[in-house]
Amino acid sequence: INCGAIADTLLESELFGHARGSFTGAVSDHKGVFEQAGGGTVLLDEIGDTTPALQVRLLRVLEEGEVRPVGGTRSLRVSALVIAATNRPLEQAVAEGRFRQDLYYRLSVILIRVPPLRERRADIPLLIGSFLEDACKRAGQRKELSAEALDALMRHTWPGNVRELRNTIERLVVSSRGSLLEAVDLPDTVLAARPSAHDQPFADLPTLDDLERRYLLHVLDAANGNRTRAAEILGIDRRTLYRMAERFGIDLKE
Repeated sequence: INCGAIADTLLESELFGHARGSFTGAVSDHKGVFEQAGGGTVLLDEIGDTTPALQVRLLRVLEEGEVRPVGGTRSLRVSALVIAATNRPLEQAVAEGRFRQDLYYRLSVILIRVPPLRERRADIPLLIGSFLEDACKRAGQRKELSAEALDALMRHTWPGNVRELRNTIERLVVSSRGSLLEAVDLPDTVLAARPSAHDQPFADLPTLDDLERRYLLHVLDAANGNRTRAAEILGIDRRTLYRMAERFGIDLKE
């Protein structure tokens, strides 16, 4: 259940159930997802969007294994396994008082951090293949992705992560006319993407040849141009020194 997509009052009813007559429109008893799950699993998506009042009730479910339906007079035993997910930094929310610390520790018995899509680019082609197959099946079409389009998708930073990628592929299938999906069919936000320093952490680093050339110039300067002394500092003979200088385009004047 998506905790961020349902109003608080309705979310309580969906999670914990409600008794007949507890509010306008409650014409019959309703079982919440915790009761419906039995001994199964309840996924609480976007747990970081819940209100403090709801967090208190969730904490009771986790600690005591009981829920009380909205408007109910007795508690019910539940034994569902709870998995919570969020795209918000809950540690920061706890520090700022927006998320209960006790609930956070109760939920984080086993903590799995999923890196953003830009940090696991090897997954992108696999996800594209799955989303493309699903979108084509729903649209009743057969479409393929060109190499240029795949390259553009691989270069995008995907701030919206997997959801953004899925929506992009679905839009591409619906809006394009041909059977081959080209780069020009992609949204401007994807086409405008350029590899950033974050995506290419070694882009600004010098090459090994650059470092060797700089070091050779530094040694020659320290030796005041004395080739014999420079060779001694480098631990090589003069012939090797001349070969290095020639390789890096450095003129060793006599």
